[in-house]
Amino acid sequence: MLRKISLIFFWVPFALLCGCGSDSGQAALRQGMSAFNEKNYSSAITLLTRAARRISDSADLYYHLGSAHLAKGEMEPAETALYAALELKPDYGEALAGLGQIAYYQKDIPKAKTLFEKALDAKLSSDEATACTLNGLALSEADQQNNGLARLHLLRAQKACRTYAPTFYNLASLYRDAFNLREEALDHFELYLRLADKNSRYYEKAENNIKRLQLNIERTQSEKLDSMRRDPSAAARLLHEGINAQSSRQYARAAKAYRDALTADPLAFNAAWGLGTVSRQQGQRAEALESFKRAADINPGHHDSHRQAAELAIQLTRYDEAEKVLDRMFARSPFTPFSAEMMARIRHAQNRFPEARVYGEFYLSLIPPDDKRRPAYQQWVNTLPSK
Repeated sequence: MLRKISLIFFWVPFALLCGCGSDSGQAALRQGMSAFNEKNYSSAITLLTRAARRISDSADLYYHLGSAHLAKGEMEPAETALYAALELKPDYGEALAGLGQIAYYQKDIPKAKTLFEKALDAKLSSDEATACTLNGLALSEADQQNNGLARLHLLRAQKACRTYAPTFYNLASLYRDAFNLREEALDHFELYLRLADKNSRYYEKAENNIKRLQLNIERTQSEKLDSMRRDPSAAARLLHEGINAQSSRQYARAAKAYRDALTADPLAFNAAWGLGTVSRQQGQRAEALESFKRAADINPGHHDSHRQAAELAIQLTRYDEAEKVLDRMFARSPFTPFSAEMMARIRHAQNRFPEARVYGEFYLSLIPPDDKRRPAYQQWVNTLPSK
């Protein structure tokens, strides 16, 4: 299960002279905002409450008052202030997101999801605000074990703002805990450290997570190598035989040579790839699938091995296997349109139409506006229910 990270709250630029009020109200407003920006939330609450007695038409004032209460964990007054902001400005995206955060903390996940979605449909002030809201939506989905959707919302957050550090921490936690992708989790914890404030309470946690993952990965790799018999010289000779036989279209002979090469050296990537290729050419899709999966395990960075395995798994309606392959593709190449399109196809085949629509929309966000496939694909996506 995804380990929770508190959402880093954001705020909109504040106009110090907004709203009508007395000079004392404006002074309290300026002083309250200064305290808020310095994260002195107790003082900010006192001063902004005083300002609100004299300035009654400022949604921003109520939003910041609610944010200060929320930062202190005072949910009831935070909720009251944020709803006051919405009364003055019904499409206030940040206020909706703040209420979503409160609902999330109160374990009302359906309400949190609705509020985060409304915030995204409203006007948000910055890319960082959009990323923060998408993180909230992702955490809500993860809380309900909808890990695929959680990942997709985090990728949308990364796309919206590539410098918003919590996205990478949450992705790292998700890859580690929900998808068992330790190397990919390690990469994302390291990305988080590059972006995060060293004073953040999650900075040290990320450092500790990195140390544990590194030790775990090294131990697993060492145990795997220790238990493996390898003869690279014999494998190289057999691989050469396989390539020659494949070039002569002697596919059965080539397949045997590739199998023998893998027996000699289980880490012979080219033998696994070659066996997958000739098996596919012979119409042996199940064996081709296993070979491409093996090639992808040997070399996780080889994109085409994952691609071939995913396509074959879908053709064989082995959707669980296709998903596992695509999970790693998403983690390593998140903005490759192929992965999103394949996941949309899988969800549609499983009659999980709202999820198919989300993946389809993500696919459309990745392809060029003038792509010839866009109109027909957009029309198909529009036919899918959103709920």
